Amino acid sequence: MLSGLIIAVVLVLGGLAVMRFGIFQIRKFKKGETKVTKKISEQIAFIIFFLIILGLIIYSVHDLLF
Repeated sequence: MLSGLIIAVVLVLGGLAVMRFGIFQIRKFKKGETKVTKKISEQIAFIIFFLIILGLIIYSVHDLLF
């Protein structure tokens, strides 16, 4: 039981760290400090990665509460 709790907490913290990194990138983009390429394959990969992280966070929170 304790190992499951530790894994869930690590997943939640890891997901939050990735989301925080994304927030920093969005802020840099709004200021014009980063260049974004318009390749569709990169955008699709980013969306898939984001959905996986979001799913892991939801799964971890659901596992912690129930």
